Amino acid sequence: MPVQTTTSPASAAPAPAAPASAKPKRPIEILRERHGGMSKELKDYFNEQQKIYKALRAALKNGPRTVPQLAQECSLPSPAVMWHLMALRRYGEVLDGPEQNGYLLYTLKGA
Repeated sequence: MPVQTTTSPASAAPAPAAPASAKPKRPIEILRERHGGMSKELKDYFNEQQKIYKALRAALKNGPRTVPQLAQECSLPSPAVMWHLMALRRYGEVLDGPEQNGYLLYTLKGA
């Protein structure tokens, strides 16, 4: 005796296809959707950091500078200047130069 199978209308309908032009989401987009993106405080913090790096690069474009000179020129405390200079140095954007009055001169790479 043959077994008769029935299909329900819901299971027989094919799943709707995604538009051909739709790109798959990148992992970062998925994370942003799940967690709501960056907070305003975090965005402000990163923007401030970028302003500091930009100011240091601009000052170093004018020639080699010591940490106290950069601090005065950029209106930043010396420890903050040193911190950011070491980050720029680590990523190869700043080079150590000769010593002047007990301080190293820092130079922007390629300037």
